[in-house]
Amino acid sequence: MKALTPPHATVLRAVGRCGTTVEAARQLHLTQSAVSKIIARSESALGVPVFDRRDGRLILRSEARGLMSALGHVEDEWRALRGAVGHVRSGRALPLRIASTPSIGQGLIAQAIRRLVTDYPQARIELIMGDAPTELSKGAADLGVMFSPRVTDDIALTPFAHASIIALVREDDPLARCRQVSLPELRNHRLICFDREKSPLGWLIARAHEQAGIDYAPFMTVPYSISAAHLLARQGDVILIDSLLTQAQRFEGLVRLDVTPELPITICLMTVRSRPLTRLAARFVEILVRDRQPG
Repeated sequence: MKALTPPHATVLRAVGRCGTTVEAARQLHLTQSAVSKIIARSESALGVPVFDRRDGRLILRSEARGLMSALGHVEDEWRALRGAVGHVRSGRALPLRIASTPSIGQGLIAQAIRRLVTDYPQARIELIMGDAPTELSKGAADLGVMFSPRVTDDIALTPFAHASIIALVREDDPLARCRQVSLPELRNHRLICFDREKSPLGWLIARAHEQAGIDYAPFMTVPYSISAAHLLARQGDVILIDSLLTQAQRFEGLVRLDVTPELPITICLMTVRSRPLTRLAARFVEILVRDRQPG
C-alpha cells in the first residue's frame, strides 16, 4: 500500500462521519475538490472502494468499518506524535535546569532567560540555587554558572563574563565618603564575607589578604553575596561581595566602594562533557555566552 497517509485517514474518517464531502471539507477547512481527490487517491491505494455513493451522499461500506477503526488508531497515534514533536520544539518536553548563585541568577541569567522565552514561550525552566559543580555531577542540573569554580575533569568550563570584588558599608560609616578602599584600610573593620574553603570568592579574597600580608579572619561568613548584604548591622561592618549583585539589586542605606587593587572575577558556564545539550539548553548557551562575544 502506498500514498495512504495520516492526513488521508483524517479525511476518510471525517467523510465517514459527515456523509458528504461538503460537510467534511467545512470541518477540515479544506476545499470540496481536495476532499474528493483524497478519497479517490485513498481508494486507489487501498485497491477497494470505501464508500458507496447514494443520492448525493457517501455511505461507508460494511467491509470498510474495520478499516475506519484502524484509521482511528492511526490518527490518534499521529496526533500524539505531533504533540510530542511540539513539546520538543517548544521546550516543554524537559525543563532546563540551571544551577547558579543568586547574584548571577538575578542578573546575567535572568537577562538570558528573558531572551530565551521569546524564542520558546512555553519552555519550562528551573533555577537551582546551590553548588553548581555538585548539581551538575549528580545530574540535578543541565548547566551551571559560577564564579571561578573548581571542578572535576568531567565538567567543561567556558569563561564568558567578568566582575570584581567590591565593598559595601553603611551610608553613615566614615568609609562611605571614599569611592574606593584597599584591604589594609579594612584591617580594623568587622568583615562579613565568604568562607575560604567553601567558596571560590572566599578563596580569592583570602589569597588577596595573604598577598597583602593581612590575616583573613571574617567576623561572619556567608554562602552568597545576597546573604551578606542583609547582615550589615553597624558602623565598622564591611561586606566584600561580587559586583554583579549591586547591578541586579539596589540596597537602601548602603554605599558601594571599589576595592583596590582590583580583585577580578571570571564568570564561567559549566557543562558536563559526556552529556549532550538539549535544544533548549543549546539556545540558552548561545544567548548567555556566544551572543555576548564581540564581533
